[in-house]
Amino acid sequence: MGMKRKDLLAVVDAPDFGLFESELPGDVLVGFYKTLGWDAANYTVDPCKVRTTQAIFDGLYELMLTKCPDYLTIGMAMVNKGPGVDEDVPAGKVFLLEGWVNPLEVTEQPPDTPALA
Repeated sequence: MGMKRKDLLAVVDAPDFGLFESELPGDVLVGFYKTLGWDAANYTVDPCKVRTTQAIFDGLYELMLTKCPDYLTIGMAMVNKGPGVDEDVPAGKVFLLEGWVNPLEVTEQPPDTPALA
């Protein structure tokens, strides 16, 4: 697949899958991105800008299947939520591309609008 090196923001170690203890398969992906450095309270994550090896992708997939045996649902989650696989990523590493996290947009309520309870 390959990618432009100018888009590469960081090369980090792949997370230890043992850190993801939730029983929910979606939480595995959330845990994966948080372990890479995503601060969910202040940033959105763009999974399309996270690349890893086929082995790490397969490990995430297998872990998610142990939590939810519905392979179609898990497969679609991985396709839609990443991470992507890139043959240029060294074993045990993850590439974080520019824009993999973006600040949350804070919408301000107009002063004359009553607050919702």
